[in-house]
Amino acid sequence: MPSIASARPILLAPAGSPEAAAAALAAGADALYVGLKGWSRGGGRGELTARELQGVLVEATRRGRPVQVACNTIPKPAERAFLLERVAEIATWGVAGVIVNDVGLLAAIRRRLPDYPVTASIGTGALSEADAAFYEAAGASCLVFPAVLEPDEIAVIRGSTRLQIEVMIHMVEEFILLGRCLMPSYLRLQPQPLPDAPGDGQRLLGSMKRGGAGVCSKVCQHPWRLERDGVAWDEGIFPSRQLSRLADLPVYLAAGVDVFKLQGRSLPAEAVFALTRRYREGLDRALRGEPVAAALASLPAHWTAVGR
Repeated sequence: MPSIASARPILLAPAGSPEAAAAALAAGADALYVGLKGWSRGGGRGELTARELQGVLVEATRRGRPVQVACNTIPKPAERAFLLERVAEIATWGVAGVIVNDVGLLAAIRRRLPDYPVTASIGTGALSEADAAFYEAAGASCLVFPAVLEPDEIAVIRGSTRLQIEVMIHMVEEFILLGRCLMPSYLRLQPQPLPDAPGDGQRLLGSMKRGGAGVCSKVCQHPWRLERDGVAWDEGIFPSRQLSRLADLPVYLAAGVDVFKLQGRSLPAEAVFALTRRYREGLDRALRGEPVAAALASLPAHWTAVGR
């Protein structure tokens, strides 16, 4: 069974389509992560069918590159049992590991597949040594942190855990902490089909934030307008900006980061190639002990990875 574990830091690229997977591999990604229809918080966007996943696995295996599958919905108990069986199945296909949000599913996978790599998703909202200790005890093999954490904070966590440390080095800094939205208007009932799933309508209910029945309406990313007695007072949008720590790759390497993750499963193949290539060049420079040039670290605004 292939594994994403490596003594050399890994560049983990997104792929929301077979074309994007091919582009990421061509651009120099060390590993890929994908969504499978109905399994992830992306809803129907940026996910592969089972047949597409198998095709991606063939090409990635030929290149010696592992593939992870995001399984980061929050299932009901019956759905959890179903997903557990499916995780066991895709492991036999050669999927290198899964990315989960739900600690119950994480624990179930660990009981069923004791040696199978399981990553605790950025959607867990982990930010500290205590979070790392919790997920290590729960059986995770890797934990994802957002790039809002500084290298010195990552270094402290590195010194306290045996987990692989993954940093989403390119992401959108949302108005709220990724994975911890408490806004009451996010809920939109829109079930996503999941073939052969148990329960009402054969659908995975999933995370109340994204995917499944609770699909995030992203109210934090929509313009708002304040009126009084029909008169507009103000309008605007909550802050959301592209967060790239490409220039800081050397210090993150020194802090002990194992995996550098790029957000962007919704991006088209050409954008995935350009993004992955830029980070490949930057990481290679950092590994050689060279500074990341300012021109390389400057990213076009349209590379913002909205919606993963």
